[in-house]
Parts: sequence; C-alpha cells; structure tokens
Amino acid sequence: MKRYLLITIVTLLVLAGCTHRPIPVAISYSTTGQQKMQAAHHWNILAGQVSKRVKMTLDVTFPDATAKPSLFIKTREGQERNPFGKAFYSLLTTKLVQQGLVVLNRNDHSNKMLVVEYDMQVVHHKDRRLTYLPPGMFTLLGGGVWMVDQAIEHWTYPGLAAVPFLLAADVDSALDYYLPGETNTEVIITTSMIMGQQYVFGDSRIYYINEGDYDHYEYENLAKTYRVVNQ
Repeated sequence: MKRYLLITIVTLLVLAGCTHRPIPVAISYSTTGQQKMQAAHHWNILAGQVSKRVKMTLDVTFPDATAKPSLFIKTREGQERNPFGKAFYSLLTTKLVQQGLVVLNRNDHSNKMLVVEYDMQVVHHKDRRLTYLPPGMFTLLGGGVWMVDQAIEHWTYPGLAAVPFLLAADVDSALDYYLPGETNTEVIITTSMIMGQQYVFGDSRIYYINEGDYDHYEYENLAKTYRVVNQ
C-alpha cells in the first residue's frame, strides 16, 4: 500500500512540475509556403506582379482621372552594381509600360509625379534548425529491419523486401524535385510608390535564395573617399 502511495505522490509531483516552467514553451508556426528565387525569370515574374499591383492602385486612387500620373523609377546608389538591382529596373520599366502607364526617364520633381523605389535586404540566418527527423522515423527504421530479417528467414524472394524502401526513396526524390528546399539565406524585396511625401503603394516579398547568390541582391551605398595629403 505504501509503495502505491509513493508512486502516486511522485506522479502527482511530476504532473505538477509540468504545469510550471521558467520560460515559455517553444511551439512551431503553422506550415506555410515561401517561394525560392533561383533565376532571372523569377525576377521578371516579380516585376510583372508588382506592375499589376501598381496599376490597380492607380485605378483605385485616381478613378476619374483621364490620364494617370507619370511614373519615375528611382534607383539608389549602388543598386546598378548588382545583378538584381540592374535587371529589376529594366524589367519593372518594361512591365509598367506594358500596363499602359507612362514611365519617364527623369524626375521633374513635381508633386504630381509618382516616384517608384525598390530596395533589397539580404538576411543570413546563423542558427536555424532546418533539419528534423519526421515523426515515426525510428519506428519505420525498426519495422524495416524486422521486415528484412523476416524476408531473409521466411520469404521465397527476400529481395522484394527492398521494394518499399525504393518506393520511399522515389517519393523523397519527387518531393525534392517539386520543393526546392529551404536555405539559411533569404531576401526581402520592397517596392514603394510616393507622391510628394505620401506613400501611396507598398509591396514587400520574402524569398529563399541559394547561399551563393546573396551578392545578386546586396549592395553598398558607396560614398566618395577623399585622401588628405600634405601641401
């Protein structure tokens, strides 16, 4: 009787301890999807999506205007020195013109002109836990070992035991084909449109990129350097 009482007390203490913790329990987000940029074609798709949103914004903001305000795409210093910054300027210009909008090659600094800007920020994650064994993996491995053992001992054609594992490998390969895989490097691409001092449009997209492609998007605002010499 004392033994059962002791077990009960210990169990209650353990359960009570589970209800208190010095820090919050970490939980996962619901599964979502995020695209991965791996080609200039993807930049062209982004330019098309942004241009359509700009056109929709102008239709809503200026519904009765006989002519929509002109646009000027403003680039920041250094953007023309990386592949994305240079290409996106041309792609976005083309897509905006295809939407029937007027795009000028210089800013007339009038309050009626809409200035379009875009910016890129590369994020390098240093400590992300991307790889986890799926639930049930150890049970699956144990069951596989048992199946192989039974096949060797009792099956007429023990080689058939390999068929489920080959099918699983094909499924995994198919998933890798359709899901390009997460990386520790992401890029945030933001496009905005300003009239005077007012933001009238904003678009932000986040993409995975391959680790070695970060320099397609990073740039520095290079300032002039002066060297002082003795007279």
